Amino acid sequence: MDAPPDVADATVPSMLDDCALVDAGALGDLDAFETLVLRHGPALHRYARRMLRDAGDVEDVVQDTFVAAWRQLGSFRGESSVQTWFFAICSRKIVDAHRFKRAQPVDDGFLESLTPSARCEDPFLSASNAHFMSALEAALDDLPSRQRATWVLREIEAMSFVDIGAVLTLSPDCARGHHRRARATLSERLTRWQ
Repeated sequence: MDAPPDVADATVPSMLDDCALVDAGALGDLDAFETLVLRHGPALHRYARRMLRDAGDVEDVVQDTFVAAWRQLGSFRGESSVQTWFFAICSRKIVDAHRFKRAQPVDDGFLESLTPSARCEDPFLSASNAHFMSALEAALDDLPSRQRATWVLREIEAMSFVDIGAVLTLSPDCARGHHRRARATLSERLTRWQ
């Protein structure tokens, strides 16, 4: 007798589910592709927002990512996860956006949502969290692009170094090295909060 599926497991998309959706999309199933967009769009948007910072460029890059993916559905070989494939396309679109226009920093407040400062009733703690988030944003902005990308993909998107390497066309060890340098720089810049 099979045990009933775990509810938590049912909410997590599996690679098999994604591959089946890609196959259906390649045959013209728009609903299957829409499911992929809804499933992976928020993560791609977070990543693009961390890398570009201009809201218009972010929207364009994410849209261009899905347009390119739609056109290439038939060429997806399944050598990596669908998520990794989407992030690789998005990464190339981000590079293209940097070529055409230098990114302008915009306070998007994304990382603030990761802190409890909005619920905090202690004014000192709330102010301290806001200062930390501002310092983190500034430190991230100063990182070289690949270091920032590896940090965002690892720390925010929780991707493995193998997947990060596939996204950024780096070896896993090289991705790990960029992440290590990013963490060292951030640690040095943010010693006040350690």
